[in-house]
Amino acid sequence: MITLTLLHPIQSIPVQSWSFEHETVIRIGRSTDNHVILYSAVVSRHHVELRKLDSGWEIVNLGANGTYLDGKRITQVPVEDGVIIRLARSGPNVQIHIGADAVTASRNFAGEKTLAQRVVPTTINPVNAEGASNGEQRRSPMSAPFLPSEQPRTDIDSDSPPTSQTPSPGNSLHGEEHLATPSAGSRLDLPLKDCCQRYIERDLLFCPECGQPLRAQFMVGNYLVIKLLQQDAFYRNYLGWREGHNFTLRTLKPEWSRYAEAEDLFEQEAKHLLQLHHPGLPRFIETVMGTEQSYLVIDAVFGQNLQQLVDMKGTIALSQAIPWMLQLCDVLSYLHHQTPPVLHHDIRPEILIRRTLTTTPELVLTGFSACKALALQPTSTPGYSAPEQQQGLTSPTSDLYALGTTLVYLLTGKSPSTFYAQREQGFRFYPEYAPGLTPDLVTITRKLTNPNPTDRYATAQEVAEALQQVALAEA
Repeated sequence: MITLTLLHPIQSIPVQSWSFEHETVIRIGRSTDNHVILYSAVVSRHHVELRKLDSGWEIVNLGANGTYLDGKRITQVPVEDGVIIRLARSGPNVQIHIGADAVTASRNFAGEKTLAQRVVPTTINPVNAEGASNGEQRRSPMSAPFLPSEQPRTDIDSDSPPTSQTPSPGNSLHGEEHLATPSAGSRLDLPLKDCCQRYIERDLLFCPECGQPLRAQFMVGNYLVIKLLQQDAFYRNYLGWREGHNFTLRTLKPEWSRYAEAEDLFEQEAKHLLQLHHPGLPRFIETVMGTEQSYLVIDAVFGQNLQQLVDMKGTIALSQAIPWMLQLCDVLSYLHHQTPPVLHHDIRPEILIRRTLTTTPELVLTGFSACKALALQPTSTPGYSAPEQQQGLTSPTSDLYALGTTLVYLLTGKSPSTFYAQREQGFRFYPEYAPGLTPDLVTITRKLTNPNPTDRYATAQEVAEALQQVALAEA
């Protein structure tokens, strides 16, 4: 199988995907006789072909304006899985997946997995519902002049919520049938431009020509609330829009908003988060008051979480995993040096987002929740979290513990629970039984995951220094 995915021109998030199983030639262009039709002035009628050879696939340029790969104009090159080609210097970007990854890409990018697609009774997380990428404002989806055709319905479009999905933070949704918002089941009447009228009957959230929302559920302050993105035990995250930019609007679930203690914790959390400014954190913008409760406005992060990447690509090379952990150490050092220290409590691959757009740092730490203090049962993630968290005790070293288990997961692709055992040091995490770890990494991860918090590294900076020594030795 081969899957082609049209990427948003600014946000680089998936907009549309096409999968082919039996074709030996796939043509892309403006003409309606192409396999993939892209309406853009810079795209030729027949712009590029993908041809199947005995050894794989190749890309052949046909367009007058050229086809570009890594900024260089190409004529005929072999296809590598995951490659992104650009049709003309300023045209649309298309990502190519082949083999097993094409099946995964097709499944991940279909239906509600993107921002500018159909509205159905079930709602799942399209990319990531929290945070800021680098402080820049992002334009709304589909603001480019090319128009993707509508997609066929998939299993994701069924009336029953999906029982599972590529893991993603807070992604166990149960549909919208119980939404207790002031506008549950309703839609706002929006003033639409002439171009929007052509698409109002389609299952799109945004106009493909001007980028304006075609529909919205309700308003919070000056923000249009487009749809529910995801929810967890405490929060709901909505896709919000204002003046051409996308945001996440976070609020308490109705069952929690009735309690004054939960509201107080939410407001305290928002106050602290609004004071945080670090490139490895989401950009927290402001709080706004809705009809009955307040919302925290967060700039949107576009990308995949690390568990999705491992599911799609397999284990992460040490040369990539260590830089990511160093970026995370930098974020944790910043958080732990706040007054009072800001603790995350639940670091795991699902809440570590690798930005789609190329920027530094790549990784964004999401998933903050003050309301975990209200839970009757521990809310940390088994396998990743420190043992003292099961008793409701946390410290900066609890966050550091999760660095060790997360690193082992990235390098092995196996759940950390695999490496817990009752052995010579009692029941604990034993990284020496993880395949492929160097002796230096075993030493570091053993110290990170020591059951006794006082025997771990004391600071994120100490962890970073140890990992840098490993990186130098491997270079």
